[in-house]
Amino acid sequence: MSDADSIFADDVELIKNATVLEEDHTPKQILCRDDVLDQYTSVFKPVYKGRPPQNAFLYGDTGVGKTAATKYLRENLEQDIERKNENVPKEEKVALNLVWINCENFTTGDHKTSSYQVAVGIVNRLRNKGNRITGTGYAPQDVYDIMYEELNSLEGTVLVILDEVDKIGDDDTLLYELPRSRDIGYVENIRVGVIGISNDYTFRKNLSPKVKDSLCETEIKFSAYDAEELSDILRARADKALYDDAYDQETISLCSALAYQEASGSARRAIRLLRRSAEIAEENGSDLIRPPHIRQADNDLEYGNIVESIVDQDDEKLYILKALAHLDSAGLTPARTRKVHTAYSQVVQTYKSESGRGPLTQRGMFNHLSKLVMFGFVHTIDRNKGVGGGQWNEHEFSDDVTPQQVKDAFENHNLEWIEMDLRGIHD
Repeated sequence: MSDADSIFADDVELIKNATVLEEDHTPKQILCRDDVLDQYTSVFKPVYKGRPPQNAFLYGDTGVGKTAATKYLRENLEQDIERKNENVPKEEKVALNLVWINCENFTTGDHKTSSYQVAVGIVNRLRNKGNRITGTGYAPQDVYDIMYEELNSLEGTVLVILDEVDKIGDDDTLLYELPRSRDIGYVENIRVGVIGISNDYTFRKNLSPKVKDSLCETEIKFSAYDAEELSDILRARADKALYDDAYDQETISLCSALAYQEASGSARRAIRLLRRSAEIAEENGSDLIRPPHIRQADNDLEYGNIVESIVDQDDEKLYILKALAHLDSAGLTPARTRKVHTAYSQVVQTYKSESGRGPLTQRGMFNHLSKLVMFGFVHTIDRNKGVGGGQWNEHEFSDDVTPQQVKDAFENHNLEWIEMDLRGIHD
């Protein structure tokens, strides 16, 4: 069957290599990051020379090259060590083991990650599939003992890369012990280096002094890209990913400007925008990515970003948002705090009937509702009718949030969307 016979084919093809626009693509050259790459390379040099590794802490907003630079240097380090080992005596060969953990992947039901869960993840990275341990049922010290036993069975240097390390929060046991594991006596046969990567500027500030001393031996800040740097990065990606006549300078400039304005100079957002724009242009039968395609792509991505942000909220906040979604659909917003609490209580009782856990008090719910206001999901209106009329708050979705986005977030969160009729709710 030819492409012409398929319902999945487009009349035009603008993308020649989509993998270049994937998030996990590691370019052969990291652009616009010479300053931090020099610093970062110095962190890995001792490993290449067979010396004790350094610990490092990387921080900066999402999409500014922290993970890409780490992958790039990791691949180069592994390749250079392999070449070096081909030409030196056995006793001078360098042994390197890498363990990459994304701490966000080890969150529990309440959206929190602990040192315990990350230690379980490290164990399971080092074990065969049939010999892995579960995230429950072990005492914390037992898990740490198993982790150090697995690490100590390796040779040479072990680099543990903790991506999104800020997800660990206040439970910093692992961040203190792991970089000092040889000094403490937990391992003897290896030397452990730890690379912490964080999107949260404040996480570093809130680390305890003992953890800072262990983890932050070298600190590297990744600043946001400016519009010109985003253009350089996009042009390099477009050159490899798109056909030559599929884009022009206006394509690059507009994608870069939107990513700079709306996503704090995120290269990830710019690359996503370029890819989605190309897909929309293909769907519309255009042989060139034009500004309307880019604007539509920007709207699509913004919708998806809101959904992802909602998914990241804990269950109580999700239930409040669901309550507001039903109130909104029934034309009952803006709604007073009492009405929101009544709707929220019905949602909780619907979803938690089997567990027996009831809704929070109105005060407890209001604390979560205030966080949703701070995050930009909810808009609160202060009403004041004077001495005789009283004061109260009313709540509604912000301009960026819709009931459909909340529904999409529930489904992405593997929660069934149960329809509810809240038209009979009163203040």
